[in-house]
Amino acid sequence: MLDLYNGLWNGEELTEYDVVICADEKTGLQARSRRRTPPGPHTVTHVEHQYERHGTCSYQAALIVGTGEIVGQCVDRNTRANFETLVETVMTHPICRAADRVFWITDNGGAHHPNTFTWWLKQQYRNVEGVHLPTGASWLNQIELYFSVLSRKALAGESFASVSTLRDRLMGFEDRWNRAPTPIDWSYTSEQLAQLMEDLPAIA
Repeated sequence: MLDLYNGLWNGEELTEYDVVICADEKTGLQARSRRRTPPGPHTVTHVEHQYERHGTCSYQAALIVGTGEIVGQCVDRNTRANFETLVETVMTHPICRAADRVFWITDNGGAHHPNTFTWWLKQQYRNVEGVHLPTGASWLNQIELYFSVLSRKALAGESFASVSTLRDRLMGFEDRWNRAPTPIDWSYTSEQLAQLMEDLPAIA
């Protein structure tokens, strides 16, 4: 997977017609409205700790590594069927339609478990390779960097009076990101990971 980020697959260089996709989901996103005291002449807005819950949704998303574009969807539940719908949407993107190979990087979550997801990909698309991260290695999935930006800039400290308002914020941020997408500046290599694994016994 790290070799894919650096333009390699099985020791051979990727071509301009190879596409790498990183995908995952943020589950259980809560639409919560916090109580606020409006500002006065010499006071600032006060946000209380109490809040009301209005429901939840999940945000499934895929990052096109080469361009930095995001393709996402808000769903009621993080199911395999919903994730497969996301895959179908991504695979209609012009860059994927023109690709010789499309590599899908995911973790081992239930919506894209290696026992079922890889088989489904091969059944649906002749030019797709499923690449699953080791358990506990989601930090190596580039989509997590986008989720981090999304959380900090669009969700943290915000108040949402309904699930539809939360969904609008998620999709609105995605739209804004895609107006000027930039590939993730990824520098971590397979050699660095191998060195880390060699050092682990000494750390323990």
